[in-house]
Amino acid sequence: MYTPDPRSRMASDKTPFIQTFRDYYRTHDCFVEVASHAYPEPDQLRMELKYPAGRGWMEFIQISQGLGVGMCEYELSRPLGGGYPKEIRTSFRINLMLSGEFELFVPAANRNQIIRGGEIWACRNFREDLHFKQPPGKPIRGISIDLPKSMIESWLSTSQCETNRCLRMLLGEESLPRGTFPPGMFPLSRSPQRTAALTELASQILDARRDTVCGRLHFEALTLELLARILDFELPASTRSFRAPIDETIDILRMEWANPPTISALSRRVGLNECYLKADFRQRTGRSIGEYVRQLRMKHALELLESGRSVLQAATAVGYSNPSHFSAAFKKQYGRLPSSCLAR
Repeated sequence: MYTPDPRSRMASDKTPFIQTFRDYYRTHDCFVEVASHAYPEPDQLRMELKYPAGRGWMEFIQISQGLGVGMCEYELSRPLGGGYPKEIRTSFRINLMLSGEFELFVPAANRNQIIRGGEIWACRNFREDLHFKQPPGKPIRGISIDLPKSMIESWLSTSQCETNRCLRMLLGEESLPRGTFPPGMFPLSRSPQRTAALTELASQILDARRDTVCGRLHFEALTLELLARILDFELPASTRSFRAPIDETIDILRMEWANPPTISALSRRVGLNECYLKADFRQRTGRSIGEYVRQLRMKHALELLESGRSVLQAATAVGYSNPSHFSAAFKKQYGRLPSSCLAR
């Protein structure tokens, strides 16, 4: 049980990571700082949503070697928005969204980016004025890990491995993949299928007990394991022909073929310019995005017909209100009418 902490105003300033978030969230009247019996020391901060803004919590903990861990699990009852202060924008951070979504936008550039559950993003020092919006009614769960610059530099100077590529990107020593937006942020993956094992590990971190010595050690061990696995995650190449955005586009379309996103939405989600996305997708698959979606629909329709569904049922299931249009599309794909595929 958590109770308001009368000592919170006198918290130590020896942990800049904690104090940065304390100062920032005090500007939002929908959050209140509460005391956690798990951490009597000033290396943690717990904020809870106040009624009627929503319900849930956020927690920030500084663990060994200066790593900062942020966790959240809440649902808003009304929209929330604001700008990120310089202290947060200039950090080196890795974010993993487990569920929910929020929008990032740079007012000066009039551009936005929507971050969704199952995505991993890395952030580094950037100067743009970055704002966010979060919608109500969507459970938000996520975890972030802040890395001290000195730690990244030390790792780079003592080892040589593929992991270093992500670290070099964080420090700005290697250029980001083309089409990255917002500037200073880049997706390690936007495919929930590819990140499923990592989101499962992140869920264990959120659920881990932190009110005992053994619990704290387990929590820190899980966090370090998550960081290691994210840094070892296969990154897209920085050249025009890199495959990861197209792989993620294919994953998205395979999951959302019944209600596919627009080209513009796909472009934002995979972090690639619309023109490059369309050209690279055709080069990779031999089809346009629209043709690929129709192929997925017809494939599903064929499975329905062979399982005993009628032509009308199959047409409706794959988004065709006109059976004639469905039959024409099916024949174009398979060279025969859907009625010839009905189960006997």
